[in-house]
Parts: sequence; structure tokens; C-alpha cells
Amino acid sequence: MTDFKELAEILENAEEPDERLEAVNSLGILDVPGAARVLVQALRREKDPVVKEAMTNALLMLPAEEVIEEVAVLLSSEEASLRSIAFDVLICKSDEYSARVFETLLQDSDRDTRVMTVHVLGRSKNPLALELLRKTVRLDSDVNVVGAALEYLGEAGDLSDARLVEQCRVRFNHPYIDYIIERVLTRLRGYPEMLAKT
Repeated sequence: MTDFKELAEILENAEEPDERLEAVNSLGILDVPGAARVLVQALRREKDPVVKEAMTNALLMLPAEEVIEEVAVLLSSEEASLRSIAFDVLICKSDEYSARVFETLLQDSDRDTRVMTVHVLGRSKNPLALELLRKTVRLDSDVNVVGAALEYLGEAGDLSDARLVEQCRVRFNHPYIDYIIERVLTRLRGYPEMLAKT
């Protein structure tokens, strides 16, 4: 079997997509530290869609902690396909050990990165997602970021979140936020009644 260093060199230097594809497939089953970093670096350069898809699949096979650390930076990439890959991988690999990475992303200066991070958390099965969404609703100053977080809070939260949601009305005094607040409060207050009728 080709070793890790050789595989990394193939990914960096091989001109033929088939060679890079074979190296990617080998990296996916070669569970060694640094594999996720090599794959993410190669993703930034890769143009072949088949090889890119293989890289995404390989990242999904590697340990979550390293993958999340390396893939997180792609959320702020200028290339839409890389942001999309990062989005999908982070949703699948998100776990309780990745909270620190997501907290950092939620403090990014770029609003779009924070919005995408909220969507990752909202769609993931991360057990700490709800806590991070509540923190975002409480502290973020951007209407779009908080609006996205509120929507997910309406889906995953409970009646105890109603006060936090209401506080956003005062913080923002914005028609968009007011509209979302009404939707979220209807969900939060409606669930107990709906359950009682079933």
C-alpha cells in the first residue's frame, strides 16, 4: 500500500484525475493524522468534479474532530462549490466535541459565514446545537443571523425559549425579525396544544 506521504504528493502533483482519484480513495481508508488536512488542501486546487466528490466522501470516512477543524475554514471560501461541500460535511460530522469550532465560526466577522454556521447547526444532530443557537439569538447583532437562528429555535426549542425570542423584538425593532418572532412563538406555544390533541 502507498504510504501517506506518497499519497499526499500524488494529490499535489499528479496531472491525471484517475491518479488523484486513486490517491483520494486510499486516503479515505488510511486513518492517519493529517489526512483531512491533505484532502482539504487538495480540494482547494481540484477542478475535476468526480475527484471532488471522492474527496468529500473520503472526508466523511475520517474521524470527525480532525475533519471539522479542517473543513470549517471552507465555509468562508469564495468558491460556492467549496462552501457547499463544507456545509454538507459539517452537518454529517458535527458532534459534541466540535462545539469550540462552531463557537469560533459564530464569531466570524463575515455575516454569511455566521448564517451558514447557523444552518449547519440547525440541520445537524449535534447535541449542543440548541445551546449554540440560543447563544446566537441572545448575542449576535445581525438581523439575518439572528433570524436564521430564531427559525431553528422555533423548530427545536420549547416554551421556555419564548422570553428569549420576545427580547429580540426590542433588540432589533425590525419588521423581518417581528415576522419571524410571530412564527416562532406560534410554534413554541402551539406544540403543547397539538400534543394534547393527539
